[in-house]
Amino acid sequence: MNLVINVHVIDDTNVGDLFSSPLKYFKFPHTTTTTIDIRHLDQELATIAQQLQDGTLGDYDRLYFIVGGGGLLFPRFVNNFVALQQFKAQYQDQIPIQLITWGIGQQIYRTDPDRQGYDQDFDYLKYLQQFDLIGIRDFEHPNPNYHWVPCASCMSDQFDKPRSIQHEFVVFSHKKFQIKFDNFPRMTNGTYNLSQVLDFLGSGETILTSSYHGAYWGTLLGRKVLAFPFSSKFYTLKHPAVNFVIDRWQASRRELKVLGKQLYDFGYSKHFSCSTKGWRDALAGCQAYSQLLQAYRDRSQWFYREVATFLQLG
Repeated sequence: MNLVINVHVIDDTNVGDLFSSPLKYFKFPHTTTTTIDIRHLDQELATIAQQLQDGTLGDYDRLYFIVGGGGLLFPRFVNNFVALQQFKAQYQDQIPIQLITWGIGQQIYRTDPDRQGYDQDFDYLKYLQQFDLIGIRDFEHPNPNYHWVPCASCMSDQFDKPRSIQHEFVVFSHKKFQIKFDNFPRMTNGTYNLSQVLDFLGSGETILTSSYHGAYWGTLLGRKVLAFPFSSKFYTLKHPAVNFVIDRWQASRRELKVLGKQLYDFGYSKHFSCSTKGWRDALAGCQAYSQLLQAYRDRSQWFYREVATFLQLG
């Protein structure tokens, strides 16, 4: 029997993180599956190492780590990827260990307009040098051994529900990077209900969004998307939205006002905002893609078969 451990960010207040895990959509027969939050990986690896040493891990023939999904190729997580590679080197004589990525991608935060865009010089090897099977959601990448595979959330059956357009524009913001428009329906990614989010996105003819998954899901729903990017991940989609050129994301100030008079300034919060001046001029480049959902699902099924081969599922 195999032990398959999915490593990703577990955040039930961010709908993108919550529904990006491949374990939600694909079955692994004759395996035990579990999930680890990448932010607590060091403690979890120490526990597994102790179990290997004292023989209490269980009756497993092989151990697999599937890292995905989300924007995990991010400087904060470099040490976690290194820790996985070191763990493999140290313990693979006791149990065969393989490292797999599924639908992860680069994420370099951008605050300067001169540095917006895909990071052509991103060092993938720093994260992935010792991995056995690599599936990344970044469509343009320098290594022919990396397989493009979209975020696994495209496999959700919630996409199969018919949705009609009810609004010319809807606004779907990242909860930390919020875009402000008056008179349009609004929602943030700080929710756990995928069906509700897809209903909202599908109700718009054009989606205005600062959320990667807002752009990704909106595209799969066949809607036009104008994105307001805060990191390089927005430029890695195979079928990209139009990315609005932002002067700068600025931390929002927290103030107490009464009748328009400022009584107290609490300083800057952890939330950011940007100018949207001229956004209508960017709409001319927006397009709706048709029939992408099945193509993305086919690619995901193909990668699942690659993973199944590694896991010797037969």
